[in-house]
Amino acid sequence: MSSDQAPSHGIPTTLEEVTPEWLTSSLTAAGALANGSVAAFDAELIGQGVGLMGLIHRLTPTYSGGTGPNSVVLKTPVQHEMTRFVARTFQLYSKEVAFYQTAAKASPLATPRCLASAHDPDTDDFVLLLEDLDDAAVYSQLEGCPPDMATAAVRALALHHAAFWQSPSFAAELEWLPFGWDSPMPEGVQHGVATAWEPFLAAFGDRIGDDIRAIGERFPTVAAEMMTFPERDTTLCHGDYRLDNLFFRAGDASGPEVVAIDWQICIKTVGAYDLGYFLSQSLSTADRRVHEERLVDVYRTTLAEKGIEYPTDLLWEDYRRTVLFCLCYPIQVGGSVELVNDRAVQLVGDMLDRVVAAIRDLDAAALMP
Repeated sequence: MSSDQAPSHGIPTTLEEVTPEWLTSSLTAAGALANGSVAAFDAELIGQGVGLMGLIHRLTPTYSGGTGPNSVVLKTPVQHEMTRFVARTFQLYSKEVAFYQTAAKASPLATPRCLASAHDPDTDDFVLLLEDLDDAAVYSQLEGCPPDMATAAVRALALHHAAFWQSPSFAAELEWLPFGWDSPMPEGVQHGVATAWEPFLAAFGDRIGDDIRAIGERFPTVAAEMMTFPERDTTLCHGDYRLDNLFFRAGDASGPEVVAIDWQICIKTVGAYDLGYFLSQSLSTADRRVHEERLVDVYRTTLAEKGIEYPTDLLWEDYRRTVLFCLCYPIQVGGSVELVNDRAVQLVGDMLDRVVAAIRDLDAAALMP
């Protein structure tokens, strides 16, 4: 598409609207390209899967003079009308752009370098141009996070949480960040679980017992209470801290560097939310049972190194509450999203089996409101 065909707000919202001129301008402004230009580029769709809320392409530029990155990642909106409605309702696009513009550089948790970002509040169009992480290692969430990588991920998470713990920036440059219990999030979970429950039972009901059925049936009426943590310290939580959103690069003697992507769901809430979500969803049940207490303590002691006290009893209570709440994810995905391939079906099944086991192991049902 030529530059005079670009949208009026100037944001390329589809791959077809991205031009070599826009890439040149973006890379030059970011300091990633000097004394040259992008002559052309190839594009490959790389973002596909369960619950996809943005289109992700890898762009491989050809340069006319100068030297720039071998490849970059382009993230743009999906074009499906209902998905766009969900994204706008829950501020998914605006939050991710805001995160990269205001919070990413303040976090010790590595994120892809952001080369360009923009969001139009009138249309909810957005674009992100990000560093390609093709040199980093990834691990399959189906197989589960290796314990040594889980240690690195938990420590990196704790350092990130410490940087934003009760932060004064929540009233300033991060004022866009909602609490995890702000409307419409509780209403969305309530509606999502209620409408997905029967289809979920039809597809996965043989994998749960009467105890889990009782939780699922009651869940919509207590969703808001389960998501609310009054009178607790809060921090900037990722909201979807799981293995599919983590990359691992060679680090130093202390361990690998953890890089987190996909910040669309970031919220203010208790730190144990990200921790409980990660350990109950991304480790195999066997590994969680062996390493859970140690990893929770890694999280607590890493916070303590930064001068933050998260009392052990409160941490475990918040952790168990989060594990109980995480039952809503396999219910909603398993009962409302078209599972387009065997991996998607297996992923939902594994998410369900892992969280059910964790709920039972931790007697988390005792915390049901």
